[in-house]
Amino acid sequence: MSKVPGVDRSWPALRPVVADLAIAASVCAGGLTHEVVDAGDVGASLDAVDFVTCAGAAALILLRRRAPLTVLVVAVIAAVWSLIPDDGPGVLRVAAIIVLYTVASTSGRRTAWTAGAVTAAALYVTAAITSPGPWYDGENLELIAWAGVATAAGDAVRSRRAYTLARQERATALRDRAERAEHALEEEARRRVIEERMRIARELHDVMAHHIAVINVQAGVAAHLLRDNPTGAQEALTHVRRGAASVLDELSSILSVIRRPDEAASTTDPLPTLDDLRRLIADFAKVGLEIEWHTAGAPRPVAPTIGLAAYRIIQESLTNAHRYGRHQRATLRLTYERDALRIEILNDIDTDRPTGTRRGHGTVGMRERAAAVGGTIEIGPTADGQFRVHATLRTEQAEP
Repeated sequence: MSKVPGVDRSWPALRPVVADLAIAASVCAGGLTHEVVDAGDVGASLDAVDFVTCAGAAALILLRRRAPLTVLVVAVIAAVWSLIPDDGPGVLRVAAIIVLYTVASTSGRRTAWTAGAVTAAALYVTAAITSPGPWYDGENLELIAWAGVATAAGDAVRSRRAYTLARQERATALRDRAERAEHALEEEARRRVIEERMRIARELHDVMAHHIAVINVQAGVAAHLLRDNPTGAQEALTHVRRGAASVLDELSSILSVIRRPDEAASTTDPLPTLDDLRRLIADFAKVGLEIEWHTAGAPRPVAPTIGLAAYRIIQESLTNAHRYGRHQRATLRLTYERDALRIEILNDIDTDRPTGTRRGHGTVGMRERAAAVGGTIEIGPTADGQFRVHATLRTEQAEP
């Protein structure tokens, strides 16, 4: 039997059964003892009715957890039957009180007290009618008292059980909430790490792409002029050396920021802004890119994030124009509006180099930078054979 599937033989499952068996045995033993003692004769013996009533009381006690209200109805009827003869067995009345406790401990408060009132009324009225004494006899009122005690005890146990369950559920909810909060913090930390990696990748690309492009172009120029024009080749190699030095300096600055263990003041150069455009355009002019620069509207300071995004977009666009442009010419237009900064870069497309052969993450980086500051950007060829980058970066309205 211990291996029969579906049968729970753990102690928490068997404990109610053992308790009911103990209660039923105690009630039967007490009832039979009372019948012997109540007979008053030393040689008195128990009859079949005593054993049948004890068996019925035990059955009511053992079945009370399965259908409490139904068993209570049967128990009250049996208890009323036991009260009709003056000397009827009291074991059935004890069983009815125990079943009433079970109903009160497993039902709602209204159901519990209604059942208690009906049980007390049925027992008391029957006892008052059948007993030879007056209606206010102590034994009759004792039935009401026992019914009230059983109902109150069952209601108290039910309330305590509900309180314990609510406290456990509240503790479980708090634990789940703490786990969710911890998981959310981990996700937030993971998201910030990813964003920081992307930011570092964009910075590395923006810093190095320009200078690497210059080195690439000037190295090709030097190789072409080395035999016929040594002076021009030497000038191109000078640009290569200067670009390589700039790459090393800026790469060292970025790595020093990444390696910094705390938030101490940085000794590196500040991040570029729109005020550094003249130096950027001058650097491009040195390597042969002719830039036509137009500014519309009243120039004004913008937020550092807007200025950095604008600078990097212009730097990447001019780098692409220098690497892939046809005539080494580009047009830069900056338009300061009331609540926006518009950037437009145009250059002729080199028809011998298809757009699809361009490699790198510059275009992706420009889109991410524009989106990071709440702006928009359009990148692509135009109908008149030019490549156009047009970005709109939202800014705060300038104070008068």
